[in-house]
Amino acid sequence: MRILILHELDDLDSARRTSINHAFALVKYAPEHEYTLHSARQPVTARLREQAFDAIILDTTFLCWRWARPKSLWLDRLLDAYDFIAKSDAVKVALPQDEYDHAEILDNWLSDWKVDLIYSVCYDHHAEFYPRAGKHARVLEALTGYVDDADIGLMQRFAVPFKDREIDVGYRARALPAYFGRIGQLKTELGDRFRSSMADRQLKLDISTQARDALVGDAWLQFLGNSKFTLGCESGSSLLDARGEIRECVERRLQRNPAASFEELEQACFPGQDMRNVYTAAGPRLFEAAIARSCQILTPGNYAGALKAGEHYIALAPDCSNVEDVYEQMQDEDANMARIEACYRALVEDPRFRYRNFVAGLLAEVRDAAVRKGRRLPDCGSSTGTVTDELALRESFTRAVLRAHQHHIEDVKEIRLLPNFLHAVVVTLVRQMLSLARRIRG
Repeated sequence: MRILILHELDDLDSARRTSINHAFALVKYAPEHEYTLHSARQPVTARLREQAFDAIILDTTFLCWRWARPKSLWLDRLLDAYDFIAKSDAVKVALPQDEYDHAEILDNWLSDWKVDLIYSVCYDHHAEFYPRAGKHARVLEALTGYVDDADIGLMQRFAVPFKDREIDVGYRARALPAYFGRIGQLKTELGDRFRSSMADRQLKLDISTQARDALVGDAWLQFLGNSKFTLGCESGSSLLDARGEIRECVERRLQRNPAASFEELEQACFPGQDMRNVYTAAGPRLFEAAIARSCQILTPGNYAGALKAGEHYIALAPDCSNVEDVYEQMQDEDANMARIEACYRALVEDPRFRYRNFVAGLLAEVRDAAVRKGRRLPDCGSSTGTVTDELALRESFTRAVLRAHQHHIEDVKEIRLLPNFLHAVVVTLVRQMLSLARRIRG
């Protein structure tokens, strides 16, 4: 199949590993297809507009443009530049996240582009999110991230034996604005409360919600592999911001008063709206910590329906009122090792949570959607079940990335400049592609 992946991951050095794994999972686990990777920050060329595709993937990072302000300057221009997507008869697949944020704008976007498949990470609320797009599209349940085979291989190198790990409890979280409601505040408050509650214990805590302490790439896996315990909670929001009006109000208030409290912002921008519904999902950290065999300390939640408090993780009250009990459980090494192994079996060894199987299922849905549209897709043997060796996976992935970026070289060839300069540009592009392949493949 000829597959176009629209994303916005230009700076891979600063991109989260989970974002890279998610955006390029198809290229990694089904390299037999012909891919075109296109970032929203790259120009939309005539070649791209005229090329025929069998499937078009709208990655999470591409769909984030619905948040850009002002809308007339960013989103409207993007929709105009990519109007050929709406006209294409390819099977169109959307992979949105944070669906509660600008939900109406997202719904209209996917409806206008006649998207065929929507993978919802808040599936229980999909009827609320997609009243228009859902009339045409098939909505399927998805996760924010899955287990990546390369991460398992890397963690075997990075993970320190449990007894030798230098960090007792590790945690990183991004402080979320007030327009994600009280649920959004929990990620920050949990880290602060836990650190304060455990301050008098003889524990090595590496807990931060500051942007300057964010870890990306291999550094994040090394951090998890050196942490005996990992703190966590489900991520999401307790506010539905259909058109971004709550966000705009909060941002205006903060411009006038940067020190405004959550309660002040709630009263001014969304009185009585918070906690009417709770939109949560299990984050990629859940799987990464399991791969690292770090014992997880989590607030009670659904966690993809796979984990039970006590059996798979130590339960922590959101207000940290049970830290005494949590601390006692942390001292029971045998029980913690049993939790680690139970969590590994439940998440890492379950085929439902592997990127490899997510890709296979997505491609099967694409073929079914093509049949419903009256299209016949080219027959191509699947490699998702055959390439299991890590080295072979990397080599096939590298070749796929180079093929996927061939259209950029073809675009350069259309420029009528001096041959020497053209050669230099092409060489530079190839070097960038090889760098991209090394970064994405794991």
